[in-house]
Amino acid sequence: MSDMVYDIGTMRNVILDSQHLLSKSSKNIENIVSDICGLQYDPYPAIHLNQYMMLWNRKKDFSAEQLDIAAYKEFKIIETWTFKRNMFFVPYNEFALYRTATKGIVRWGNSDEGWLRDTDNTEVQAAESELKKNLTGLPGMTPGQIWEKLNFSEEWHKYRREHDQNYNLPIFQAFYRMTRKRDLVVCGRNPGTFKEPVYILKENLGITEWPNQGIDDKQAVVWMIERLVSSLGVTDPVHVSHISGLTTRDVAPVFQELLNEKKIFRLPYKIGRKNYYIHSSKANLLDTKTIENSDEVRLISPMDTIVRDKAWLATFFDYSFSFEYFQKKDMKWPLSVLVGNRFVGYIDCKMDWKTKRFIIKEKNIFNSTYKEYEGIDSAIRELAIFHDAKEIIEKVL
Repeated sequence: MSDMVYDIGTMRNVILDSQHLLSKSSKNIENIVSDICGLQYDPYPAIHLNQYMMLWNRKKDFSAEQLDIAAYKEFKIIETWTFKRNMFFVPYNEFALYRTATKGIVRWGNSDEGWLRDTDNTEVQAAESELKKNLTGLPGMTPGQIWEKLNFSEEWHKYRREHDQNYNLPIFQAFYRMTRKRDLVVCGRNPGTFKEPVYILKENLGITEWPNQGIDDKQAVVWMIERLVSSLGVTDPVHVSHISGLTTRDVAPVFQELLNEKKIFRLPYKIGRKNYYIHSSKANLLDTKTIENSDEVRLISPMDTIVRDKAWLATFFDYSFSFEYFQKKDMKWPLSVLVGNRFVGYIDCKMDWKTKRFIIKEKNIFNSTYKEYEGIDSAIRELAIFHDAKEIIEKVL
């Protein structure tokens, strides 16, 4: 790479191209999910859930059914806990890599590794063996159906609904251990607001061992960090730490290792007071006009990876937004409007699933150049079609 100063537009293009947001991809779902390091599962039901929105913005001719088939019929992507953001979809072949790399990340007061260690005893081990035996050969079931089948419905109700710890039986601990390890795989989600999961024993799907299951802990961390550098386009250890949940102290040495191996490169100047890095496979994009500018519109969910780190977002896109995730009434769910490589505003919308009306509650385009841009209205219409809406209602003051 030369010592020239790269303009911010070029860096934005590298970022968006790495995230499949500059132009929609023709790749299959598992390859897109691999390229962008997973899809966060989010249960907010006002519009299609985040995982569907992420793919709608990235894959040509995407329909929600395609994700359901890939995840719950073909198992090309797997629901799991990874990073610090709870549920994610990751490719089947990469499940064990992510699980190993993130098992030490503390969330909810403990890590997966710590929680599994704390709940490991002979009683629970015996309960796991018994549960596995009882579920062998059976189709997918919800937790309630599992306990009804095994005659534990009353105890499950006491434990889950009444929070009676006297009913925290070894078999329930075994169940949670098996879901956490994905010995029980999510094979579907029932209709409803929060889409109750359906579980099936992984051996019933013909899975005896996950690919890459025996990988060394450090190897898995290095692999994941290199993948994140590639998927984020232009990044640094703090950004990777924020996205992954690993500490910056753990991430920084891996950056140095990848730098020494020339798998990543440091940009030859600082932005603000920080050094930033790109993957070696993308270095040529900074010196050429390989990536063409685009005026395509994306409507980005607030749970999308591209907007999760507010400081990084402001640095490279001069953009910020806020929303109250846990507000019970009139919660704003802003979809950030990305035109080409510029964030130009947001829309707040919801889908009335009963009446099939797609409702625009607020439309705020603060970049005057795009106030009347037809591409934004066209994207909104496409989003309404994606939701099978029969009508668009705009309640803009």
